[in-house]
Amino acid sequence: MLREINPFAQSYLQMHRLVQEHPTTSVKRVFLEVKNLDMRRYNAPTLCTEVAAIFVGDNGEPPTNRDICVYPVGDTCQSISPLNQCCDPMTYPLLFPRGECSWNTGMEHVEERRTAKLTRVTELQYYAYRLSQRNGFSILHNSGKLFQQYIVDAYVKTEDSRLHFLRQNQKDLRIELYRELLDALECRAHNENIRTGKLIILPSSFQGSPRHKQQNYQDAMAMVRKFGKPDLFLTFTCNPSWSEILNSMEGVQRPEDRPDIIVRVFNMKLKELLEHI
Repeated sequence: MLREINPFAQSYLQMHRLVQEHPTTSVKRVFLEVKNLDMRRYNAPTLCTEVAAIFVGDNGEPPTNRDICVYPVGDTCQSISPLNQCCDPMTYPLLFPRGECSWNTGMEHVEERRTAKLTRVTELQYYAYRLSQRNGFSILHNSGKLFQQYIVDAYVKTEDSRLHFLRQNQKDLRIELYRELLDALECRAHNENIRTGKLIILPSSFQGSPRHKQQNYQDAMAMVRKFGKPDLFLTFTCNPSWSEILNSMEGVQRPEDRPDIIVRVFNMKLKELLEHI
């Protein structure tokens, strides 16, 4: 079925035919990053020729707007950037059987949700949209462990994008305030005859960073000074047999197949417990 509806499978078949017809000619496959983005409202369905381009010839050069991946015959392949819109449909062909493009850096909000400052869809917003439950059958939510892997990959890609932004915007985070720390590290490295790397400062707004943990600790100590030592120490765990979780399962789904539902139910019960206390 994938050979009939998946544009990437069709392009690979076309590649195979070209290699068979031109065994001595260099054949390359290039994935293009389409500049005129599809808003998925008025555009016609995409065809396989709009996804991949085939180049036949020894001196044929790829177009200047190529994106990330070129596969020369008989050579090692180059890796695909996680920011490429073809990454998800190529990694999960069963979840994207028709080769639908995923998030990209130029994806814009629809007009009714667009503002002067927020014009583009963030990676987090896109995956939140993908994980939302809707009426009707969903291939994504019924794919079992593949759905779990998709969620993990989405989280890793989103977190990596945040870290990349922090690496590229250290000046905006006023890293010059840590000049004394940089000098101390360089002095120690010089004395120990080692080479220093590049210092990246994570702000306290980045969850899990040392500054974020230190800030939470200071907030807790401030509350202790004002209200005294805590009286309770509670450990709250999730039970996959909760009725709210089991009633949300569809068909042969198991609780471990729907981490999105487990997280929501756990969060609601935790808030209810805190309000009760």
